[in-house]
Amino acid sequence: MKYNLVVCGGTFDHFHKGHREFLRHALSMSKKLLVGLTSNTYVKSKENNNWIEDYQIRKQSLEAFFKKEKTKDRVLIEPIDDIYIPKIWESWPIEAIIVSKNTLLSAEEINLKRKEQIKFPLKIEICQLAKSEDNGYISSSRIRRGEINREGKPYINPLWFKKKLLITEKLRRNFKKPFGVLLRKNKGLRRPDCPYLITVGDITTKIFNDLSLHQDISVIDFKVARKKKFSSLIELGFLGKDKIIKIANPAGCLTSTLFKAVCEIFKLKKDSQHIILQIEGEEDLSVLPLILSASLESIIFYGQPKEGIVKIVVSEKTKEITYDLVSQFKI
Repeated sequence: MKYNLVVCGGTFDHFHKGHREFLRHALSMSKKLLVGLTSNTYVKSKENNNWIEDYQIRKQSLEAFFKKEKTKDRVLIEPIDDIYIPKIWESWPIEAIIVSKNTLLSAEEINLKRKEQIKFPLKIEICQLAKSEDNGYISSSRIRRGEINREGKPYINPLWFKKKLLITEKLRRNFKKPFGVLLRKNKGLRRPDCPYLITVGDITTKIFNDLSLHQDISVIDFKVARKKKFSSLIELGFLGKDKIIKIANPAGCLTSTLFKAVCEIFKLKKDSQHIILQIEGEEDLSVLPLILSASLESIIFYGQPKEGIVKIVVSEKTKEITYDLVSQFKI
């Protein structure tokens, strides 16, 4: 091993393949490893900090990893409230700091501070970022945005952007059951705290508009139970200040156009403008690409005929289930 004692730091949110590779690299470089784990206070001070896991959850993920690697006795974990090395470690004979190219500037700032304190600078060792299957990089932010899973696999198969997918009879029967929590009454509906609030279906969308719940995205087709019921957005409670995206998606299928439109919606800058995806054909199955594309913790509501409204909280589990279901469609 190159060193006796090295240090690294990070948030290690939604512990993933890239984290594992980074820490294995750090362990291969030194006999002992000090890990500075960002505190909840530090996380809250940064931009785009919503939906990052609590400190204790992140620490437990690290401890579980080191236990599995049988290296727990070689590692110390301490909370950090800034980019600098905790005071408890400042007098320790640390030789190097392990970083990725994304955190190189922080390592250089640490060395500037050490220079001011008349201390030797730390050697800076750079670990390569782990690649995702879509040729990007694996990151916690991409996982939170719902783009990839923790192994770097995209939640949308590239083939689905090119082919029309047809529902099977078995799947059709499955989709008659609520895909989330069934709410039989609309009373008590409130605007939840979530990255995106989404409604699918004309009746559900109208209910949310009438209650002024200000959903971010609505998917409509002017039909109820496949029969034309509405003829304008005003009838659904919209005020005319919305961004409208129109596409065609025939009944019983998922078109490449639908997948592309849904993905584009989540790439748009989120602001006060509400987005309406107006579908010529049928919107029922649009719930599936919405789950696959939405950020984690987003909430989707859709109507269950003659029963009520179904609430789906987008999670890693619901994304994996949905990916499996869409994979069963016929090409």
